[in-house]
Amino acid sequence: MILLCYGWKSVKIEYRKIVLGTVEGIKSMKPWKDLFRTHILERGLNYYEEGYVTSLEQTSTGYTAVVEGTEDYDVEIEIRDDRVYDMTCTCPYAEEGNYCKHVAAVLYEIEEGEPDTKIPGNYLQKVQEQNKELQEIIAGIPIDELQEIVFSQATSDEFLYNRIMTKYAPITPCHMIRLKQQVNDIGYHYSDRGGFVDYYHATDYTDALNTLLDENVPLLLEKNYRMEAFELVNCIFYEIGNRDIDDSDGGTSFVADNCYEYWQTILQECNDKEKENMFQWFQDHQENYVIDYLEDYISDFLLNEFHDEELLQKKLHMLDEKIVKFQKENYSGDSYSAYYGMVNNIITRICLMEELSYSKQEIKEYRQKYRNFSEIRKMEIQEYLSDKKYEEAIAVLKESKKLDADKAGLVAEYSQQLIQIYEKRNMQNEYVQELQYQVFECMQRDLEYIVKLKKLCSETEWEEQREKFLQGKTSYWIRYEFLVEEELFERLLQEIQKNQSVHVLDQYEKVLKKYLPNEIRDMYVQYVKKESTRTSDRKSYKYLISYLKKITKYPDGKKIARDIAECWKQDYKRRPAMMDELRKAGF
Repeated sequence: MILLCYGWKSVKIEYRKIVLGTVEGIKSMKPWKDLFRTHILERGLNYYEEGYVTSLEQTSTGYTAVVEGTEDYDVEIEIRDDRVYDMTCTCPYAEEGNYCKHVAAVLYEIEEGEPDTKIPGNYLQKVQEQNKELQEIIAGIPIDELQEIVFSQATSDEFLYNRIMTKYAPITPCHMIRLKQQVNDIGYHYSDRGGFVDYYHATDYTDALNTLLDENVPLLLEKNYRMEAFELVNCIFYEIGNRDIDDSDGGTSFVADNCYEYWQTILQECNDKEKENMFQWFQDHQENYVIDYLEDYISDFLLNEFHDEELLQKKLHMLDEKIVKFQKENYSGDSYSAYYGMVNNIITRICLMEELSYSKQEIKEYRQKYRNFSEIRKMEIQEYLSDKKYEEAIAVLKESKKLDADKAGLVAEYSQQLIQIYEKRNMQNEYVQELQYQVFECMQRDLEYIVKLKKLCSETEWEEQREKFLQGKTSYWIRYEFLVEEELFERLLQEIQKNQSVHVLDQYEKVLKKYLPNEIRDMYVQYVKKESTRTSDRKSYKYLISYLKKITKYPDGKKIARDIAECWKQDYKRRPAMMDELRKAGF
């Protein structure tokens, strides 16, 4: 039984297990649990009980839903004759052809339905009565017997032992060793002989580390053992940062985020000496302490969380050393890593100068030394725009177009800023010229600037400009979208035929079907005939037959689709899976 003190969610979970397990849900589906491995089913039930299933909607063929996690995963379930017919999910595990916990969670949600959303008052009352009864029984246990029960449990449960010692005993180096050993034991318990935590154990592993954090760090802080709390958090961060793990569900980030939040809490409660010790630890462990992106947590904390003037000055000195190191290595260019690159260090130093109340002139002079970097000039441009110094901003933008001429993305960005300024300042000639430059010299990602240019042209002028755009390279990403916008449907179809992409055809089918139904139908016919010669598994057959069904919605499509199906039955009669899928689809 879940105790009431564990919270409302736990009461709901227990209610589901006890009551809803015997109640028919909104859908009387025939057994589906045998489709899943036992551990996947258990994890799906946990996700369902924790309320991770959202946006559940019934469709004409089944259900769709979103299952929340580190990422939101889309689930689709097809149901036929009260049986689960097909299941898909966008998680990595499902994309490998497996039935995942996210799908299982949605099926639990479908099966239980609406009764889950409300707990009857009599059940809540029953839980309260049972808890009250338990409290009364515990209160009546003689103290020596109660102590014996606790002692017996604690000697056989290391977690309980450490919790009791953390809560009630002085914190000694020996106790910290036991807590750190508990961290190591979690890693050992959930990993294989090679130290790898696989997908099936990853969630339990990260949950255990988070539980260890949440149960011990607040107790240590409550007793003013701040550096011991910091030591424990670092130990857990090291464990998660060096453990080889299948992190498909993003559990590593959950633990790392929790560590970061505890670092923040500890820092807020520290005295000046302890803050210096923390600062030194972060400074010493920026590199090679943990693997991959988790190093960013350390550098991020170091640069963003210490705001005492003395520590700000230390950060300034640290950044100067890094910048000098880059300069000695003859670093040049504009690419840089997220935290260790020269440009980012320069920008961070400028921000520190502002926090330390350096004068605008001092900051400007420092920035001037590094104007070869685009990011520094962007800061300069933004400052001019904020101060409404448009002429100065225009000058830097024009300069930047020349300095960064080999970086197409940056040049496009500068051009767009110039267009905004010219439009705002009613500089019509400059606006038209820059708009033409943007459209014909910069790769277009949407129709925004094309539409702006069209508004400036007469009908005859626009036909010339439109053709110039279509003949150029800057239309590559929005070519199809542009042809739809211009209602050049025959030309769009020609483009799709030339590229032989059924996926692009699907994307524009709705609009093309209205104007060129026979041509679209014939393209789909050509596609299914061609693909039928090289499909060889049930999944491919189902996908192919979905296009056969699509053909039936076009003029004469039903007859054409039936004829194709009959040909397949003759030509591919030794493909039982294909024959089965044709039968299921009604052919």
